[in-house]
Amino acid sequence: MPNKIGSVLVVGGGIGGLQAALDLAEADFKVYMVEKQPSIGGVMAQLDKTFPTNDCAMCTMAPRLVEVARHPNIELFTNTDLV
Repeated sequence: MPNKIGSVLVVGGGIGGLQAALDLAEADFKVYMVEKQPSIGGVMAQLDKTFPTNDCAMCTMAPRLVEVARHPNIELFTNTDLV
């Protein structure tokens, strides 16, 4: 399948940004993800458990972090400010 025309900018590397980037990349868009912090994950990466299931937050998030880092259609920029 040929690449879609255009690319997408995802602002923020929290759980929502990660999932949006993965969904768009799987739809064959080139995704540029920017995060102002030195690492992705957002607040969820700092949590011990998630509500309402009490699941381990990093257990839920770790697979997405790896997928984003390895996906050929996602280019990640950390320590980045938009002006």
